[in-house]
Amino acid sequence: QALTQHMLLFWSTYEPLVWLTYLRNLQFVLHLELLREQLTGLEREMGLLAEYSRFASETGRSFPGFESFLRRRLVQKQRIYSHVYDMLKCFQGAFNFSILAVLLTINIRIAVDCYFMYYSIYNNVINNDYYLIVPALLEIPAFIYASQSCMVVVPRIAHQLHNIVTDSGCCSCPDLSLQIQNFSLQLLHQPIRIDCLG
Repeated sequence: QALTQHMLLFWSTYEPLVWLTYLRNLQFVLHLELLREQLTGLEREMGLLAEYSRFASETGRSFPGFESFLRRRLVQKQRIYSHVYDMLKCFQGAFNFSILAVLLTINIRIAVDCYFMYYSIYNNVINNDYYLIVPALLEIPAFIYASQSCMVVVPRIAHQLHNIVTDSGCCSCPDLSLQIQNFSLQLLHQPIRIDCLG
């Protein structure tokens, strides 16, 4: 189209809004990726603790103070999870309304672009700008995937936690069992749940 004053005013207000919306959603995804990396590292370390306890149980080989070592490591992992949960609360406190606004804006843009795409095709208008809808179509699945990839790690952490062997000759410390129960309650009462205003 010819570059008129109306077109210039339209694009000078429309394009910055679109880019700001996409960059804001990208910021959400990167924050969620940071949470996911922390949770995945915690799951991996919990798996190592479970392997250590299983090896000590099956072979009877450990070192003096092995139970205390496991308990100290569990306390450390519990603190890490608490820090991750605090990061999630800060994320949700800062971005709650923003997440809702951005997702609604992207949905509206998809609906409007689909309508004008259908209108152009129906009236045989030659328009090669259909590909501009692709980023909008990818933004919402990217956010949903990032959210789900965070939330599915917590059950795996709980699974690794309960794989720690506590009832063998090498790992019969009641404090260790109590620490595992404590961590389980923390996972139950501090769930990683990504939402926007519920």
